[in-house]
Amino acid sequence: MKKDYIWIGIGCVILGVFISFQMKFVQGTYLNGTTPTQKTTEILNELSAVKSEKEELLSQIETLESQLGDIQGSAANENAVIKGLTEELNRFKNFAGMTKVQGQGILVTIDNPPQDSSYGVDLNINYDYKLILELINELNSAGAEAISINDQRMVNNTEVRFASSQINVNTVPLTAPFTIKAIGNSRTLQGALNQRFGIVSTIRAMGYYIEVKEVDNLELPAFNGSIKFYYATPVK
Repeated sequence: MKKDYIWIGIGCVILGVFISFQMKFVQGTYLNGTTPTQKTTEILNELSAVKSEKEELLSQIETLESQLGDIQGSAANENAVIKGLTEELNRFKNFAGMTKVQGQGILVTIDNPPQDSSYGVDLNINYDYKLILELINELNSAGAEAISINDQRMVNNTEVRFASSQINVNTVPLTAPFTIKAIGNSRTLQGALNQRFGIVSTIRAMGYYIEVKEVDNLELPAFNGSIKFYYATPVK
């Protein structure tokens, strides 16, 4: 009986040595010399650090997304401002005659009478250029938005004057026949010219040929000259 206890004791010692050896082996190989408790604590600390880093990165992402939204909003506002300014610039360029335009209006043709007519060769519309000026004035009064004479766009400083048996328009010499295009309400423009005792009647009565047509779509060229101000300056 005593021998049994001795063998049991010896077995326990051997088992304890084996377990101790196994724990040391695991600790040295897998736990880098630390105890399981220490390794667990170390892993928990690393996990906490990773979570903190993740939260910080998420915060940075939110900040960057907010900044991106501000930049995009600013760009959109800037684009809206630029678009508005561009539209305003184009509108003033149209007013100034610096762009091609199209729209409904009227087409007026004025020419000298045929040489075999009763008027012979005595009449020349170039000498009566003031009739053209009067016709242009009627068109402007009737709301014409754009006018051209023989494809010379009329602007604020366009001249219509007699020079060397021709008519100068934008310093370009022109002669009959004259084709006058005017964009605006075609019925209103036509009525303004053809009213009783109006400019059309006057021109015909003097023996010149004149025809007025309403047109659904006219295209007028842009003013191809330059406008410079040497004396006029904006008032501040």
